[in-house]
Amino acid sequence: MAESQLWDKISQIPSDSFIADVKEGKVPELPFYIVDQEDAKSNIKAKIDTIKKERFQTSIITAYYGNGKTNILKYLSLYYKKQEDIRVLYSRADVDNFDIILNLLKIIEDNFTDYIIESVKKFVEEDFDYSSLANNYSDNFSAIEEYTKKLFSSNDISVIKNVFYLGTGRLNSKRYFDKHELRQLRDYERREVLVLFLNILSQTGKYVIFCIDEVEKIREKSKTRFSHFLTSLRELIDLSNKVNGHYLILALTEDVSSNLIQTTNEPLYQRIAKHIIAINPITEKKDKEALIDYLKELFSSEEDTNEVLKKLSKETDVTSNRLLIQRISDILFGKTEKQSFEKQLKDNSLLEIFNETKRDLNINVDAFKNIHRKFFDPLEYYLESFNIKIDEFTSQLRYYYNYETDTFCYFIFSKDLSVIDNEIMKVKSSIEYLNFDKKIFFKNISIFVPESMELNYSYLDKYEFLKNFKLNIVDIEDFEDLFTLLELYRQNFEHQSKLKPIIESYTNSSL
Repeated sequence: MAESQLWDKISQIPSDSFIADVKEGKVPELPFYIVDQEDAKSNIKAKIDTIKKERFQTSIITAYYGNGKTNILKYLSLYYKKQEDIRVLYSRADVDNFDIILNLLKIIEDNFTDYIIESVKKFVEEDFDYSSLANNYSDNFSAIEEYTKKLFSSNDISVIKNVFYLGTGRLNSKRYFDKHELRQLRDYERREVLVLFLNILSQTGKYVIFCIDEVEKIREKSKTRFSHFLTSLRELIDLSNKVNGHYLILALTEDVSSNLIQTTNEPLYQRIAKHIIAINPITEKKDKEALIDYLKELFSSEEDTNEVLKKLSKETDVTSNRLLIQRISDILFGKTEKQSFEKQLKDNSLLEIFNETKRDLNINVDAFKNIHRKFFDPLEYYLESFNIKIDEFTSQLRYYYNYETDTFCYFIFSKDLSVIDNEIMKVKSSIEYLNFDKKIFFKNISIFVPESMELNYSYLDKYEFLKNFKLNIVDIEDFEDLFTLLELYRQNFEHQSKLKPIIESYTNSSL
C-alpha cells in the first residue's frame, strides 16, 4: 500500500467521541480528512515541502467562525504525529503571553528542553562551530555572543540546563545571571536567542511547525496587546532569513482579518499580505458530494448521495462549514430540519419584543454583566413552571440535578477552553458530593458551554470518571440570548406557550 501523502484521508479507526464530534460539526482532536480548501492545502504543503531548505516561514489562516481553521491545524498534528523529523505543536493563543517571540520560547521550553540540552552537550563534545547558529554574532546577534559561548562552554547537563533557562526566561533574576557571570538578557534580545534555539533544532534535523490558534482572543482581551503581538510578529519575520527552516501558522477569525492587520500594523501587513490564507465555505457541488460520501462512510450510512444533496439544496441558512456538516449529519440520521433562532422568533411574532427585552436587560439593569450569577434566577422560574422535580439547584456552583431526566446539568459561561480542566474538576467534586453526601446517583451529564468555546467530546476523553456517564455537550450560541428568552418567559405569561418550544430548540431540549 502506497504511503499516504499530506491531505490524503488518514487511515484510522474513529472513536465514538470522534463520531459524536463530527456529527455535531465540531472539530475533533484528531481529524482524518479535509474536504475542499485546495488553495490553502497547496499553499501550506508547498511551505512544508521546503521546510528543511528555506528560511523560517509564516502563514496566517483567516476564516469566519465554523469554516475549519482549527480542522486544518489539527489534521497537521495528526499527520505528523509519528514522524521524527517534523514536529507539529498546536496551541491556542496565550492572551497573557502576547509577545510571539516569548510565546515561541515558552513552547520550545515545554517541548524541547531535554532535546536541546542533549544536542548542546553533543555539539560541545564534537567541538562544533556553534557561532554559525547565532549568525556568527553579526549585527544584533553580537548582543548574545557572551550568552551563546556560555551555553556551549560545558558538557555538564545541569550547567547547560540552567543557561538554557536563562535564555527562555524561566530563570530571569540577576542573581541567576551573576552565577554564570553573564549580563542579564533584555526581553528584546530574546529574539536572537529564539533564532539560536531554532537553529540548534534544525542543525540536528528537527523541524517544527508551530500552529497557534484563536489569535483573535488577544485582540478581544486588549487592542494594545494585539498591537504588541503584531509588532513582535513583524520582528520575527524580519529575522526569518537568520533561521534555518521551521514554520509558523497563525489562525484567527475573519473579524481579525488582513484589513485589521493592515490598519493596526502597516509594516507587518506589507510583509505578510501574500501569506494570508482564506478558508472559505464549501460551495461547489463536487466538494459537497465528497463531504457527504465521507460522512456516509464515517456513520456507515446507506443514504443516496444525490438524495442528501437534493435535501441540502432546499436549505438557505447553512452559512458555515460547521453548519453544513451538522445538516448533512441530520439528514443522514433522519432528523427534521431545525429552523434558525431568528426565524422561530419571527414566525411567532416575538422578534420585536425579544429585541426590546434584550436591550432593556442590557441598558437598564446591566443584566449581562456577571451573567453567571444572574442567569439562574429566570432559569429556576422556567423549570419550576413545568413542575419538574429539580434537586440541588445551586446557582453559586452552577449546577442542578433534574430528576425527570436523571441528568446532572452544569453550566460554563467562559468562552476560553483553557478553563475546562478546572471546570471538569468542579464537576467531579460536585458529583462526589451528590453521590456520597446526598445519595443522589444519576446516569447522565449535560455540560452547557458557549458554542464559540468549541469544546468537543474528544477533548473530554481524558477524564476517566466521565466515561461512567452518558455525556451531552450542549452548545449555547449566546448565553445572553438564552438569558433574554428565559426573562421573556418569566415576564410574559401570555407568550409562554410560544416561547417554550423556542427555548427547547435553543438548548436542544437539554434543560
